[in-house]
Amino acid sequence: MKNGSQIFKAMKPTKIILIVCLLFGFNVQSQDLIEARLDNWEHGTVDLGIIDFITGEAQKFGSIDEDGIIEIKLETNFLQKMKDQMEKEQEKAPKGWKASLKNVSGTFNCFSDDLTYTNEEANLSSLPKLLVVYRDKKEVLGELMAAFNQQVANYFFSYGDLNCETGKYLEWTYLDEPAKVEGTCSTTNFTQIQDESFEATRDYSLDLKEGWNLIEYQITEVFEGADGKVQPKTTKIQSIENIPSDINWYFLQEQ
Repeated sequence: MKNGSQIFKAMKPTKIILIVCLLFGFNVQSQDLIEARLDNWEHGTVDLGIIDFITGEAQKFGSIDEDGIIEIKLETNFLQKMKDQMEKEQEKAPKGWKASLKNVSGTFNCFSDDLTYTNEEANLSSLPKLLVVYRDKKEVLGELMAAFNQQVANYFFSYGDLNCETGKYLEWTYLDEPAKVEGTCSTTNFTQIQDESFEATRDYSLDLKEGWNLIEYQITEVFEGADGKVQPKTTKIQSIENIPSDINWYFLQEQ
């Protein structure tokens, strides 16, 4: 494991069915709470969070009740909780592996050094874009994501195996200090077809404050390879204040 990598990751389902249930339009973000409602929810009361990839333990960030109401708390001590959890994680970590928080330049990085940072060493931690839906800290039911459409969600649910489309997705990130990231990062991506490649770009306009920040990733252009595989080509990444009205929530059930 690389130093600085996140110590918590969503558990990838071993077998999934791509039947995605749309989370119905009511999206509200107060200062410390994300709320939404899931139509046709049939799984009772469950928890939302992440699975510790070393210990297998679950960490809860929110819940879905029996009526399909989603609540995710944006706790003011989120970063400290991550630090405390890392200390526990370190005690059980493999020899030679060290857990550490990410910083701004390590999270929003560019190998070509084309990005401009203000306070690049500010620490941060994020809610994963794929939240694990589980019951009793052991039964994983699937994953949950805030996205513009089902195709964007499916691309991430499948970890890039399915084709992508243009559209948005969201991420909530907590910083211990204000920071900024600006500029365009371009990288050459190679496909599975011999001698085929394309330039993928990420345009950053992030003005991040201390505490919680809502970040919008908007895929504005895709690339279709000779084999029909479609991947993101141009993505705009910006800070926003409120959940856009065209964002819904999608649930992928594990089978």
